[in-house]
Amino acid sequence: MSFKQSNKLRVVILTGSKKMIVAPLLKRDVNIVGVSEVYDHFGNMNKPRQWVERFYWQVCKKRELPYLSLFAHKNNIAYAEKKEVNKDEYMEWLRNLNPDVLVLHQAPILTSEIFSIPRFGTLNIHPSLLPKYRGSNPYFWLYYNLDMMAGVTLHYIDDNIDTGDIIGQGSFEIELGTPASDVGTVLINNYAIPLLIKAIQALESTGELKTTPQPADSPTPYAKRLTAEAYYDALDFENWELEHLWHVLNSNDQWRDVFLAKIKHSDSYNWTIKGIERRNVYLPYGEVERDDGGYHIKHKQGVIYLNRVFSTRKFFVSLFRRIGS
Repeated sequence: MSFKQSNKLRVVILTGSKKMIVAPLLKRDVNIVGVSEVYDHFGNMNKPRQWVERFYWQVCKKRELPYLSLFAHKNNIAYAEKKEVNKDEYMEWLRNLNPDVLVLHQAPILTSEIFSIPRFGTLNIHPSLLPKYRGSNPYFWLYYNLDMMAGVTLHYIDDNIDTGDIIGQGSFEIELGTPASDVGTVLINNYAIPLLIKAIQALESTGELKTTPQPADSPTPYAKRLTAEAYYDALDFENWELEHLWHVLNSNDQWRDVFLAKIKHSDSYNWTIKGIERRNVYLPYGEVERDDGGYHIKHKQGVIYLNRVFSTRKFFVSLFRRIGS
């Protein structure tokens, strides 16, 4: 059955991933009437930083800027920056859009007075096979446990965290050391977007979705975020296999906050986890050192090399930051 634009669901998206899910949904003719994010990354930059971003994306990368506020303006979609200080304003903005569905991706926890505004409720994209890894840091704990089955769940939001009825799931087996950013891209493009489109189409045709209730308990502890100190303490440089540590470092970007702070002018480079080398290493483990192969993190069984590439973008950003200070 085909629908005229006026009969399509009015969809609003609250996301922390810039235009990652918004662009493909709009391309698939989803009727997105509003988009929002907690923080307007581009709008809150100063003019020199905005110039650097435009130069980097448009001249160096020859691509559109990834920022949601710019994308919304270009496509005539209502945009709002959802800060905790303007909760009432955000609720008024949302009500004025008269949404049928609110979709969340990498979004903050919402109160019931917000997630109950849409006619058909609020749907969330969570990057795990719920009820496993409920919480805001699922990739780290997935990698920490050497759980090689990555997954995504589309579910309803309720009063608790990641406990709402499941609409659909998708999963695939990952290889050791696969960066979580690559895993996330596959989960969104190959599974989450199709699940979401199917759910929207079902609501348009029948007004309801088939769901599966979650069990009350999760087989894994709450996937909490860690402070930099707690993150470092969670890494085992002596008892883990070297490959285990390498795998966990690829789970998110928090290793940058912990290890790059020890490298002078590290903010002028793009850094990635490179490869491992088994060799004799002397104490202390868990430190960053440099040899002919480059910077590396020491482990009892060897080293994990860091790859650095000079970034014109980061150089100018750090330069403007130093001038401003």
